[in-house]
This record gives sequence, C-alpha cells and structure tokens, in this order.
Amino acid sequence: MFFVAAKLFWLVAAPLNLAVLLGLGAVAGILCRCPRLARRLAAAALAVLLLAAATPLGPYAAAVLERRFVPAPALPAAIAGILVLGGGIDTERSLGWGRPILGAEAERLTALIDLGRRYPEAPVIYAGGFGGLGTVARTEAAFARDFLLAAGFDLTRVAFDGRSRNTRENAVEARMLAGDSAGRPWVLVTGALHMPRAVAVFRHEGWQVIPWPVAPVTPGPDAMPWTPLDTAATLGQSTRALREWIGLAAYRAAGYTATLLPK
Repeated sequence: MFFVAAKLFWLVAAPLNLAVLLGLGAVAGILCRCPRLARRLAAAALAVLLLAAATPLGPYAAAVLERRFVPAPALPAAIAGILVLGGGIDTERSLGWGRPILGAEAERLTALIDLGRRYPEAPVIYAGGFGGLGTVARTEAAFARDFLLAAGFDLTRVAFDGRSRNTRENAVEARMLAGDSAGRPWVLVTGALHMPRAVAVFRHEGWQVIPWPVAPVTPGPDAMPWTPLDTAATLGQSTRALREWIGLAAYRAAGYTATLLPK
C-alpha cells in the first residue's frame, strides 16, 4: 500500500506534472466560465514552474543531500561485501530494445566493477527490481546481470535481487541474501542525492554500511549548486531534490528510518 500510494502521490506532486494539472484546471475554468478560478489556477501553475525552474531553491536543496557524505569515508582493508542499489539501468528502454541500456546513474555499475576489483574476494549484491507500477517481463537486476557478464565480471560473486521495488525493500531483501554478514561493513553504492535516505533505511534494518555516493546532480561540493538561466537543469535538480526530501519525510513518518537526515 505504501509503495502504490507513494507512486500515485508523485505523479501529482512532481513539479512539471503539477504545473500541467494546474494549467489544465485553468483551461477548464475558462471553458466553464469561471474566470476567477482560471486566473488563480494559471497563477499557481506559473508559480510552480518559476519556483522549480528559475530559482536556486531546488539546486541548494539537492546540494544539502549530496554533500551529506562528502568526502566519502576511507575504505577499510577488508569489507563484508559490496551492495549496489538499482538505478544504473533504464529498465523501460532496456525492455524496449531487448538489451541493457544504461541510465543517468550508470556510475552505480562502473563503481560496482571498480570496487569489485579493489576487493576481489568480496561478495556483491545488486538490488534492482522494477520500481514502477505493475510488473515487467525482466527487472533491472536481469539486465544488470547481462551488462556485468558482457563486461567480464565474475557473476559467481554477485547475488541479484530482482524483487525489491523501493529503498526499504532493497534493505529487507538484501538482508536475506547477506544473512549475518549484514552486521559487518558493507560498501553501499547509490546516487549521491539518494544516499542519505539509503543510509537511514539500511541502518534501521540493521546494516553496517560505508556510504559510497556516485552520480551527483550538482556541480561539486565547493561549487555554487545553481546555474542561473539554465532552467532545464534547474527543473531537473528541483524535481529530484523534492522527491528525495519527500521520501525522507515519508520514510521517517512510516517508521522505516530512525532519523530524518542521518550523519
């Protein structure tokens, strides 16, 4: 229920979707001869777009999350394993083309390969089911297997979780694969923006994780997060930042984490 509710809520709450819905409401207001309502809805749609695409609020909100675990901690000499959360592969396009198509956060997979070489004896868990509503013929984990096989990675080291649909399910399903070793240090690989929520969830589920953030959406820890007049980039950063902050609040309210923003 939580998963479905979250997906349906985000369909409306995503800034561009919300602006379009408000704009459609304004058009309906005009057709229904309700000019005052139409003006208010049109103004609200414009305000949402301007706030998300033309102000620094979203980029700075993203920077707060991405800089939470920067610089990344020093890696120890030995670890229990490497845990990579799905998001490196575009599942829908992969299904359409019948082969692995890397997504915006492909660095999750390159980090897996790099860390796998650093720790040649460490087991790997790739947690990547289908994060959309409904079901698919092949999940991201299946395409990740194909990609790693083509890259020459030793698949005998990798356990693939194709069941989990969100971050909490990632932690629960991977815990069943890791067993008691979850209490020892695992390197956790996910997007820099998503890392605070991932760390909070995995710690709450009893994991000992070393955060290894990848694929940041902001320019850098010492750079100004916002590029004025680059409305497309700003809208993208704002959308992703809003989704993560809502996710942090929702997971805390649902009892999936012990803190809103982990250290």
